[in-house]
Amino acid sequence: MMKLPIRTLVLALASIALASCNKPRVIPDDELADIFYDVYLTNAYVDRQGIDLDSMMLYEPIFEKYGYTVEDLHLTINSFSKRKSARLSDAVEMAIQRLELESDLLNAQVADLDTINAIARRLTVQRIYFDTTIRMRSLSDTARMKRHIPIPRAGEYLVEYYYQIDSTDKNSSHRSVGYFLDSAKHRSKYYTSRYRRQTRDKYSHSFIADSSVVELVLELCNLNAKPKRPHFTIDSLTVKYYLPREEALDSLTALNFGFRLLVDGFYTPEPPATAADSALYFALPPRIE
Repeated sequence: MMKLPIRTLVLALASIALASCNKPRVIPDDELADIFYDVYLTNAYVDRQGIDLDSMMLYEPIFEKYGYTVEDLHLTINSFSKRKSARLSDAVEMAIQRLELESDLLNAQVADLDTINAIARRLTVQRIYFDTTIRMRSLSDTARMKRHIPIPRAGEYLVEYYYQIDSTDKNSSHRSVGYFLDSAKHRSKYYTSRYRRQTRDKYSHSFIADSSVVELVLELCNLNAKPKRPHFTIDSLTVKYYLPREEALDSLTALNFGFRLLVDGFYTPEPPATAADSALYFALPPRIE
């Protein structure tokens, strides 16, 4: 978190205090630190939003919140020069320490939220397609390398598998191709990747579908323009669907507590969906050309 220099902060507040002459009182150190804390937050908000306000308008509500005036602040700032056991910078440092502590707590909460999101993602993932082994040993096998997988809804579809190009395969180029089709057979999100030779390696790519998509097409091995006899193997082909974050958290809540958390923050009793219910939604079989 950015720290405003102490001198700048004090001068800004003191300039406001000079504008008044009512009977002032000294602000206790702990409350002064709270005022500085609110000033830091206000400055940060104003800077972020690009707001141009007079400093009097900006800080007076803060003083009123704690029951003080700008005159009280003026007296308090001047009193530090007469106090041997205290410094104005001590109050500023108290405010900064509070900001840093809350920043650490916020970072911890963000980390916890990331963990919760990861758990929800892992527990609510749905496997919509799996194939154990696909071999291509002749040019006539190339048709086996194409898959048409129905896409029932928008979201993230993760395609993963292992592949290996045997040393006897003389083709110079092996590529994977993936893309979506809509109802009019228009392509979108076209993605291609080149395989590495003579090693069993992993392929992994996420395709993000919108509501217009109806099918994911996987061309698992495209050869060069003048293909030769291939010797190519794919195993453990898996396509997984991941719910949007809000839905995944909703489903996780339903699993653990037996009710759903609505987007607007209200709770409503509702039994969680069963595994069978989820499976029915993804019952469409893939098509192999």
